Amino acid sequence: MKDFLVRLVSALILGTVVVFGILYVNKFLFFLITAFIVSLATYEIGNLLKVKSETINPIELSVIGFFSSSIFLFFNIYIALVLIFLYSFFKSIKSWKLEDLSFYIFTLIYTVFFISTIAILFEMDKYLLFVLFATVWAGDTTAYVIGKFLGKRKIAPRISPKKTVEGAIGSIAGSLVFGIPTAYYFNHIEALPAIVIASVIMQIGDLFESFIKRQVGKKDSSNLIPGHGGILDRIDALIFASVVFVAYYKLISI
Repeated sequence: MKDFLVRLVSALILGTVVVFGILYVNKFLFFLITAFIVSLATYEIGNLLKVKSETINPIELSVIGFFSSSIFLFFNIYIALVLIFLYSFFKSIKSWKLEDLSFYIFTLIYTVFFISTIAILFEMDKYLLFVLFATVWAGDTTAYVIGKFLGKRKIAPRISPKKTVEGAIGSIAGSLVFGIPTAYYFNHIEALPAIVIASVIMQIGDLFESFIKRQVGKKDSSNLIPGHGGILDRIDALIFASVVFVAYYKLISI
């Protein structure tokens, strides 16, 4: 019960900060905040992968993550890609390990491009973020409650021992029940396909990060957020859903 209360209080504080940020922060500052979140997430991944390669410097990696995200959001996606590949290449030359090249490229592509889509969605229409967050937060909450009290059948016990079929179904239902009315309220009913797809894809987002943590023997990406773990533990499903939203709106705008 204590863990649940800590988790709830943290979620309420984070939710309040997010709502305030969406409503009152301008585009320039929102982009910088997003780049900072990318930096924190990059540090977390780097810190996890350091178990596999001692040559990885999480702090240095987080700095590259911040600048790559900033370049992507403020200037050009291709310049960001070049920076990521050049950094990864020169770091791998020093260690002379092909796996290091994979670690660096994976970390930066995952954090920079997935998380930065939140800012891209903000630029399209900041009210779409309310639809995205309602979809994801409702899904996360219902998955936690239903999985805890009704969950029996494991989806992928080797990756995520606590994730159940019942919890995943509850998550999808919760996302639809809250995401669709939110889209209607903000006059974005065209987001319905994105909500449906995201409600499913976000299940993979959770398993994706869990797979990384299991590979290095960690329970959480960090202990930054009480009751939730790290930044990535809180947004692993969100960033997959965000990619779905951005891809969907890019497609329908063609």
